Order: sequence, then C-alpha cells, then structure tokens
Amino acid sequence: MEEYRILHEDAEILIADKLAPIPVQPEKSGDASLQDLLRAELAARGKSATEIPLEAVHRIDRRASGAVIFAKTHRSLETLCADFRDKLVDKTYIACVEREPEAHQGRLEHRLVWDKRSNVVKAFKLKAGIEQKGDRGILEYRLAGSSDRYFFLEVKLITGKHHQIRAQLACEGMPIRGDIKYGARRTNRNGLLMLHARHLVLTQPRTRETLDILAAFPETEPLWAALVDARPGSGPGTPAGQDCPS
Repeated sequence: MEEYRILHEDAEILIADKLAPIPVQPEKSGDASLQDLLRAELAARGKSATEIPLEAVHRIDRRASGAVIFAKTHRSLETLCADFRDKLVDKTYIACVEREPEAHQGRLEHRLVWDKRSNVVKAFKLKAGIEQKGDRGILEYRLAGSSDRYFFLEVKLITGKHHQIRAQLACEGMPIRGDIKYGARRTNRNGLLMLHARHLVLTQPRTRETLDILAAFPETEPLWAALVDARPGSGPGTPAGQDCPS
C-alpha cells in the first residue's frame, strides 16, 4: 500500500496526501507515522535533523486519508497555526456514507461528549431550553454524488473537534463506510475509513500567495471512482460507471 504522496513542497511547508491507516504524528503504538516517514524522506535527500524540524500543523484521524500540512520552519509553524485559529485555512472533506441524507444539503449542530477511555465521541441533538454538557460541533454538508448503495457528502467543518464528522454523521443515521466504531456495517479491506481530506485552500506562510491543493483518493478503495472529480464548487461528482479524470 502506498503510504503517502507529496502534493506540494517549498522552503517553508510540505503538504502530503496520507493514503494509508497510519497516524499523522508519533503515538503510543510506536507505529511509523506520516511525520516520521516524511522526515526520513527529507533525511535521505541529505538534510540534517536540524534542517528538517518538520511538524504537523493539524491532524486527521489515523484511519482517515487526505491532505495534511507540515511546517518546515518554526516561523512557518507559528504562522500556519495562527491562520488555523483565525479560520484562514479552508478545508473540505468527502465522506462516503451508508444512507442518503433526508436533506441534500444542510447544517448539523450537536453536543459532543468525548469518552476518552473508549475514544468514542457521542453526539447529541440540541434541545431548546435545555443545557447540555459537552462541546458544540457544527458542520455543513451537501450531497456531491452517489454510487448504487452509497452516498458522498462534501463536508466543511465550522468547528474542529475530535472525531466530529464521524460522530455527527453517525448521530444522523449516516455512518461513514468502514467506520464500525460509529455504526458502519463492516470495515474496509484497506483499513481506511471512507473519510478523505480532499481540498485545502491556504496562504503560503512567507509569500502569502494562495495555494489550492486537491488530494487524490486512495487507489486501494475502488468505490472512490464513483466520485473522482468531486472538487468543491464544481457541482455534483461524476456518477459511477462514467469515465472521469483522476
């Protein structure tokens, strides 16, 4: 299985497409992380450890795929972290779910409670006039296409919480394909969820030019072929069975 591809690299940042069920950063399991693999690639080019501080600016779930930004200098890390705090980075995910949404586009708001022992986030629908514990999770979605049995949602996070997309969609009866922790019927052979960080629009931290990044879907999951051109803003994805560009 191909573990990653580099989508963009310059003196300040590196953006990679994570294509395997590996963590973004080192974790207790001791498994090689995307950050480790990228550092090793830079080291193989002759860079010293001091020349490749390389730190992840944000993370996606171990079993999710898609675009991740890494900073190559301390200054770029600080700038990009500030851009994320100020909501200057636009991220769009594609989620393949097991049930068609009742409304083909909308906004979901839930209370999210994270059980750290089980590492499961429970989402609860908001009730007017009743105070509920937990963080508020907000996302917007639209139906971008479908296959014979599955539906592809384009998702934008308004808030960024642990397992937010997975928990909120599951609460609405739309578990992500392969996500048995949140109610999916079965796992996927490649070990990934069908949740992909598809599109990034960000500002280069030094030059401040706009970077528009599109992350290819993992080729180990043929079902993504039903929506290979699901670029945000381009309209519905190409239906299954038609030829379309990768």
